[in-house]
Amino acid sequence: MDYKTSTDSTLLAYLKEGDEAAFQEIYFRHWRKLFIIAKTKLPSTESPEDFVQDLFVRLWEQRAFLLIDNLAAYLYTSLKHAIINRYKATLTQDKYVLYAQNLQASEHSTEEQIALSDLMASVEQHLNELPEKTRQIFRLNRLEYKSVREISAQLSIPERTIEYHINSALKILRPLLKDYFLIALLLWL
Repeated sequence: MDYKTSTDSTLLAYLKEGDEAAFQEIYFRHWRKLFIIAKTKLPSTESPEDFVQDLFVRLWEQRAFLLIDNLAAYLYTSLKHAIINRYKATLTQDKYVLYAQNLQASEHSTEEQIALSDLMASVEQHLNELPEKTRQIFRLNRLEYKSVREISAQLSIPERTIEYHINSALKILRPLLKDYFLIALLLWL
């Protein structure tokens, strides 16, 4: 079979059956034009090769389910949508970064700063009053975000003992945190 002289429609029929030679002919027939379009439409930080490659990978993976009348139009439209989706993703990411920067840069009131400082000092003071093992386990769990299982493996202590120490620390710290929560709530209103 001479694939070079075959029409796109014929190549698509063979492609649906999993004919790799038909896929290669489609690729060689269209990749250069798609690459040029991608290169002109994408920002310099993006790789046009990757976009074209992904397009053809999706074509191969979905070959059995695709209903294509005009192969060239399908490929160019798919590329256009991939580029638009990339721009949308970049805009969303940029908006999130800007939001996060604004959130960090926003100034807190003096009352909030004082309340936070008092809370941190009080928590630290109460933590230092806990037994050493309870304090160590609480710090690993709540400040270093380690799970009970991870702490158990690290300290070679049964998980039930780890849970006991965490609950003991929380019983002592909960009333303290509740008072500060009420103060923070009043300042926020």
